[in-house]
Amino acid sequence: MFTRQQTSSPLSDPILDRFCSEILPEIGHRIKTLYLERTSMERILHATNYPNLNNLSLCHIDSEVAKSLFDGKNSLTHIFNNQISSLFINFNDVKDSLPMRTIYSIIFAKILTIFTNLRCLKFNPSSSYRDAVLFYLIRDTAISSTLLELHVGVVEMRDCLDILDGRFDQLRILHVTVYGIYPWFFDIEHGQNLLPNLRIFSLCCKKITDFDKSIVSVVRRMLNLEELHLNIIVECNGRLIDGDTLMKDIILYMPRLYKFTFNICSTIKHCDQTNFALNQHIEKTLEYFHNNEIITCIDHFQENGCSQCHIYSYPYKWKVYNNITNNFRGGLFTSVTEVSLYDERPFEDEFFLRIAQSFPFMKELTIKNLKAQNKKQLVKSNNDNQMLSIIEYPNLTRLDLAYTHHDYVELFLFDRKMALPNHLHLRVDYQSLEKVTYNFARYTRPNNCAKLAALYFYLVDQIDEHIKKYFPHTSMRCTDDFVLRK
Repeated sequence: MFTRQQTSSPLSDPILDRFCSEILPEIGHRIKTLYLERTSMERILHATNYPNLNNLSLCHIDSEVAKSLFDGKNSLTHIFNNQISSLFINFNDVKDSLPMRTIYSIIFAKILTIFTNLRCLKFNPSSSYRDAVLFYLIRDTAISSTLLELHVGVVEMRDCLDILDGRFDQLRILHVTVYGIYPWFFDIEHGQNLLPNLRIFSLCCKKITDFDKSIVSVVRRMLNLEELHLNIIVECNGRLIDGDTLMKDIILYMPRLYKFTFNICSTIKHCDQTNFALNQHIEKTLEYFHNNEIITCIDHFQENGCSQCHIYSYPYKWKVYNNITNNFRGGLFTSVTEVSLYDERPFEDEFFLRIAQSFPFMKELTIKNLKAQNKKQLVKSNNDNQMLSIIEYPNLTRLDLAYTHHDYVELFLFDRKMALPNHLHLRVDYQSLEKVTYNFARYTRPNNCAKLAALYFYLVDQIDEHIKKYFPHTSMRCTDDFVLRK
């Protein structure tokens, strides 16, 4: 079962027995919405009749359970197939294999076939790239025309276009996460039919190689769009994306648009630039966005030979904030749970304090910075440390330091002002870890080493026995993947 905040709280067996045998039969006819988790799902659904149930959420279930539930033979689906109008489902599989995409795609298709009165489907909304739906696998599936709202993650843009090919022509609301839009997409023929029924469109994509062909051409087909939300990272050729781009390429083509929020990070190679834009120039192009506060940040990376322009609506509504640099202005971002940091200039301690204050609910942090800290301080006495602000990350579960200078590994593991929670999963370069632990012989106290639940390394020839003794209660994993299941 779930609380009002929808946080998992499985019932003990005696309580569940009484709940199913005594309470549910008395109130089942009044229940319109159920939030269920995997351990009690089937027992609760079988406990009584739910004649008024129309909203169902199945949280953290296994794919095998879902396959049996939606195979067309389960008695529960026959009971609810014409009754459920809103369905939320996400998965808790521990496997990280490409075939999971196929399994989830099949489950997705079966849901659309079985539930004949479905209006809203939120399918695995927190999925990763490996869990995304492959629409080419289900092109021949008969799709229910009743669906008005869809939330789904797909592998690439052609999957998104499959959603818009006419089979979901009644859709009013579409929230889609696309994990990549690549050059070969532009060689694929796809329909150009107009999408007059769509009212709300939200797109998240971590890599786009052509803004005009992949985003502008698709969005312009949505003639009656009222809300547009773009959370995208774009590799540009001609110029960075600014307010002028958004106005002339998108907004002018949408007369009914009244709400437009965006988080757009665009990059351009220096060889494609004639002028290096300044922050005030970008801000000036956004002056006519009167109804929104727009934050801008521009960085020029000389070593990497590129520039990055980040523009976003504030208050920030997204769960992920990528590519934060030293130019980050701060603020409060209560929706963000995943953060990545990158710069060619070193991150100092004050920067990490600003990050902690700006993202109080951050669960995942990735740092990419190969520069040593300029202001690195030696271990000080307790009296000295009392003058330093404590840097706290109370909700952190995943920390990625695989592409950082060893100064940052030392900061997070041994600096007394760095406060980390227990059960932390850390990915780190093996040689960096050797260095900061003095070949696993450094026993400075206090430190954060005992708080690690797991260490992740890229494939190494052999894990030294000394590291196992140094981290006796920490799981060691040699893998390219660093994905924590929710």
